[in-house]
Amino acid sequence: MKRGLIEWDPSELPAATLAGRVARVRSVLAERGLDAAVFYTSVAQPGIVRYLTHFLPYWNEGLLVLPREGEPTLFVALSNRVFPWIKGSSTLQDVRASRNLGVDAARLLAERGAARVGLGDSGSIPYRVIEELRSNLADGQVVDAPELAARLCLGADADELRLRGHAGRIAADALAALGPNVAGRTDSAVAGQLDGAMRLNRAEDTLVLVGPAGRWPGLPTGITLGERAHVVVQVEYKGHWVLTGRTLGASADAAAAWQARLATLAAPGRAVGALAAEARAHDGTEVYVYRSGRGAPFTALDERDALVAGDVAAVLAYRAADGDDLYGATFAVEPAGPRPI
Repeated sequence: MKRGLIEWDPSELPAATLAGRVARVRSVLAERGLDAAVFYTSVAQPGIVRYLTHFLPYWNEGLLVLPREGEPTLFVALSNRVFPWIKGSSTLQDVRASRNLGVDAARLLAERGAARVGLGDSGSIPYRVIEELRSNLADGQVVDAPELAARLCLGADADELRLRGHAGRIAADALAALGPNVAGRTDSAVAGQLDGAMRLNRAEDTLVLVGPAGRWPGLPTGITLGERAHVVVQVEYKGHWVLTGRTLGASADAAAAWQARLATLAAPGRAVGALAAEARAHDGTEVYVYRSGRGAPFTALDERDALVAGDVAAVLAYRAADGDDLYGATFAVEPAGPRPI
């Protein structure tokens, strides 16, 4: 559940930008001969609906019906008392409470005469919702339409990267305010200060892991930290996530050197397993690579996976020898190489 303020500032992300994204989807609908698209949203995977409308759910789930022409409709499993907030924090104006998302969406589609309906990113839509749509749209056809999502630059367009950059500054400001010296403080106090600073700086969600040197950081347990400690911070701003890792108590030169090295590990095309094996053989560094997709927090990649241009990736590197260092950063993976966010 989101615990931070969720709002929309049209000067930061104009309505015209969101309308342009919707227009790209509608062009695909026209090409495919589809009358409407359906997109699922939830607190766990709000990406596409947030990208199109700026709606970011603080809890529960919803279903967006986007017709080829006319007003989109959001069916949401929230009470109507939050409708003013939804309308004020998104471009949506037709919002309806629903206990059965697929049933109610199918009823609306039937009323509008939709004969062919495309599932946008069907892998994100619960099976029960798809079955409700299909069984209740008796005179229509519900088809998989992966190109609806593929045509979007979700996570990788200039506005998305700009807002991820803002999330990165929120994390950097919180770490700067914390300072490098945490000796004698508990991991709970450190995590609480970081979390509080980021939320006061308008983060919607955070995940803060802290631990003493010699141990992978985790959720705080009240232990007292020494001169060196590790932190891993994930922070969300307007649905845009970044991940940062830091060794507190280390020198600024060491941090800069690690930042440069992390960039080399986020290069496109190489398998994660090959990168990890090379780093381990070089100086015992363990490397972990993550991807942020659909506007969600970061998911670890398998050793057979490889980064590709357009990915938003985070790299965490841990080396126990020579100082016990842990560092992490987020990058936009571009054809020419990774760009720090």
